[in-house]
Amino acid sequence: MKKHCMLLLAAAFLYAPSFAAAAAPQLMSVSADAEVRVKPDRAAITFGLFEKTDNLRRGAERLNAVAKQVADYCRTRGIEDRFIQTDSLRITPVYLNQTTYAKNGVKSETEKLQYELTQTFTITLEDPAQYEDVMYGLLGMGINRVENVSFYSTQMRRYRDEARRLAVKHAREKAELLAEAAGIRLGKTVNVAENTVPAWPAARYAASNVSQNITEGAAGDNLLPAPATGMISVKAAVTLTYKIK
Repeated sequence: MKKHCMLLLAAAFLYAPSFAAAAAPQLMSVSADAEVRVKPDRAAITFGLFEKTDNLRRGAERLNAVAKQVADYCRTRGIEDRFIQTDSLRITPVYLNQTTYAKNGVKSETEKLQYELTQTFTITLEDPAQYEDVMYGLLGMGINRVENVSFYSTQMRRYRDEARRLAVKHAREKAELLAEAAGIRLGKTVNVAENTVPAWPAARYAASNVSQNITEGAAGDNLLPAPATGMISVKAAVTLTYKIK
């Protein structure tokens, strides 16, 4: 009798993992992303003036004169003062070794001090179509360095939420298609996770590792490509997890 009970107990342990596995819910996860193409309503130009001078005071005066010209020019283009920003002023001492030879051929070296001055500005345009004319106007008044031109929308939250809705919609459609093809029935959604996508304001997004790419225009907007600025991209990506019935 004792031997018979031990055999039954061993059998229970052997079959316990199978019972636990059968009780675990069967799940299916599907990933998708969506992209909304948006016409920008702002342009930001970061530019600067580079000056090399032997006289620090004269170099600084030159930068100040150009800064005033820039501010005056921007006002004539209807750009408000709050959209004209002085970003940074950098002064770098540079020591140059100069070699000279006397008539008797004796060589001598002297050290000369120069200064490299860099003044950086950023202006924001409420009409992105102006950026080309404004940029050439700035170059004509002595600006000799354009650091960056970027375009963006002030409605990024709205478009980001729209991209999220599109991603969820297409993830559902994909899940239904896969379930039908595999001959399984989907249960309720048990988890929704937002995946990481490249953050704005990148001009171009790297290839995503999610499973599906969908491009749609923002609802209700005229999304014809702008002649100069083009469109900017707003992306979202999600993963939906379903129970399998």
